[in-house]
Amino acid sequence: MTIIAVIDSVETAIAAVAELERAGIPREAITIMSGEPVHGLPTASRRRSLLGLFAVAGGLIGAAAALVLTIWPSRRINLMTGGMPIVTPWAFGIVVFELTALGAILFSLGRMIREAGLMRRGVAGDYDEAVADGKAVLAVRCDDDAQRDGAKKVLMRNSTSVRETDQLSTGPAGTPRPAS
Repeated sequence: MTIIAVIDSVETAIAAVAELERAGIPREAITIMSGEPVHGLPTASRRRSLLGLFAVAGGLIGAAAALVLTIWPSRRINLMTGGMPIVTPWAFGIVVFELTALGAILFSLGRMIREAGLMRRGVAGDYDEAVADGKAVLAVRCDDDAQRDGAKKVLMRNSTSVRETDQLSTGPAGTPRPAS
């Protein structure tokens, strides 16, 4: 079960998140949505980003692909070059550079989309149109009745409207959360 609350300001939403955590709701079960960046939330539970590692790996894979795609066909065709080398750094360096950059960019983009949670399913059910009006929306996933009661009590004090939904939403890494 998910409880969705519309809150007038981001500051009040941050205070409500802290109050929910004190009430025993885990940080992973709380989603805050706002039309502007939300600063001031505790980030201790967040994992370290792997974006740099993915950029390096993508660059290495791109460079390896470029070398394979340029050297292998050149040697396979049996070109007559008049004694000059078939594989030269000057001829293939540009292709290797470009595919290295392309690999780094694509791997970084893919990892950024994954870390930002942009491919999650079921998140639209937690969304409320009040975000477009400049308000903040808190979605709290409750696993049992005690959490639901505690979250409702906190959210009723801090928000203008509170509603419950039983639909399937997703976890922090895009993994499905069963509805309670």
